[in-house]
Amino acid sequence: MHAFLKLIEKEWVVADHRERSDLAAIGAYAVFAFCGSFRGPEVFLVDLHRLIKYTDENLKVNGKEFIILPLLGRFKNELGDQYHLTPLIAETRSGIKVKLWAQRLIEARRSELCSRGPAFGNEDGCTRYGWYEREILERFQAVQQERPDIIPTDVQVLEDYGISRSFRQGATSEARACGVKPADIELANRWRSFEDAKGHRPRLAMRDHYSDIRLTNLTLVRFSKKL
Repeated sequence: MHAFLKLIEKEWVVADHRERSDLAAIGAYAVFAFCGSFRGPEVFLVDLHRLIKYTDENLKVNGKEFIILPLLGRFKNELGDQYHLTPLIAETRSGIKVKLWAQRLIEARRSELCSRGPAFGNEDGCTRYGWYEREILERFQAVQQERPDIIPTDVQVLEDYGISRSFRQGATSEARACGVKPADIELANRWRSFEDAKGHRPRLAMRDHYSDIRLTNLTLVRFSKKL
């Protein structure tokens, strides 16, 4: 992840406005997917309007800043539009700047005069799964060329990696290596397991209930903080 983000930052320095918009989307997608331990399609559920709202908030827990990712959609065969609010630390232990990438994504969408709809949609509000996968995996191929100690040369990046699964697998492996409790990892990876945590559910109605997240679901902040 750090090698990937370092590559993105190098591109950022020399990029024009349009290129920075693309880089903001690519970087934010990767950071959200990894730090939130999401499957690829889940990241496309991030709602731009609520992301702007929560990123502008000065949210803190135990003196540590965090942001909230609001995912909008139908979860686990239950009907109705509901938000799944996932708190992520603003900057992880290893230095992944989650809030910075959220701010860059918001700025890019605002430059397109867009403040509602999917955070990772284009100007027409359409998501581009294939585009994200291609752009991200091409950069992982570049990482492989520069750092074969990280991605061995015998690895077939386009075959062995994919945004549908690799970020979650990587986050889970890193969390285990960092000593994150198995229960915390399970909670991050299973949305419905919140129901076993003091009876609270993450699938909140359209009204704002992020105060509940701040008080009861801070396990996810602990998970992302360790990465």
